[in-house]
Amino acid sequence: MTSSDVANINGRITPLEAAVIPVNDHGFLYGDSVYETVRTYRRRPFLLDRHLDRLDRSAAAIRIPLPWTHDALAREIQRTLEAAPGDDDLAIRLMITRGPGPMGYDPALCPRPTLVIMTRVLPPLTDREKNTGVTAVIVAVRRNPIESLDPRIKSSNLLNNILAAQQAKDAGAEEALLFNTHGHLAESTTSNAFFVSSGRLRTPSLDCGLLSGVTRDLVLELCAEAGIAVEQGSWSRQELERAEEIFLTSTTREILPIASLDGRPVGSGGRGPVTGRIQQLFEARVAALTGA
Repeated sequence: MTSSDVANINGRITPLEAAVIPVNDHGFLYGDSVYETVRTYRRRPFLLDRHLDRLDRSAAAIRIPLPWTHDALAREIQRTLEAAPGDDDLAIRLMITRGPGPMGYDPALCPRPTLVIMTRVLPPLTDREKNTGVTAVIVAVRRNPIESLDPRIKSSNLLNNILAAQQAKDAGAEEALLFNTHGHLAESTTSNAFFVSSGRLRTPSLDCGLLSGVTRDLVLELCAEAGIAVEQGSWSRQELERAEEIFLTSTTREILPIASLDGRPVGSGGRGPVTGRIQQLFEARVAALTGA
């Protein structure tokens, strides 16, 4: 924890360690909540409108009514940022819970949701992460089927992801890649996945059971603008294992190359040319939108 770790609970801003919610909040009791992670560049929230749009969709999917407008949420985020000392870039976790109420699953038990905004310092990618990449393994944990719990809902119930991350750590790897129950690539524990095979850039389609990532969507837009074809589809383990390049996309880790998969080098064992090109396009767009 650092001095920039602060929390805003329903408008009350405190140091993170002093922040509290009632123990009968259904977000705590049942994981009945949704969230977004937004990052800053030069302390300016990046692509905030897109994150708030997805927050709306997630909340609507689990029937949490939102009494806050986007403008009101943006103001609370800005208040929280201003209360966080220093000038480091931050990760902002914006969370809406069902709210406090008696135990039980009936949404009517909770008359008003809880708003939580937390900040933490976000260090930039290291040279190794950006230029070489990290290690990854394919884990046995399967991504939640859409029919059971739609992964496109950005819910705070992350046990599926936690179990996958534990398996990766047990294997000595830094990232986990999850497949769905049909044996097709879905995503990483915190990121969307892309790979290059036979010179073609590929990524799982949404019906494989993955979150529609804000950075994933931006990468698809950047590729379309640059004339880089992207094939969205269902990809087997064998197709991923033959990949010449693999990279992950996420809000906090941007464009992250995968250097090895299951202990074997991916391509030359470092960042490939397509991944490098995507990084350049992404950095240019960040600079254009934020001046960073």
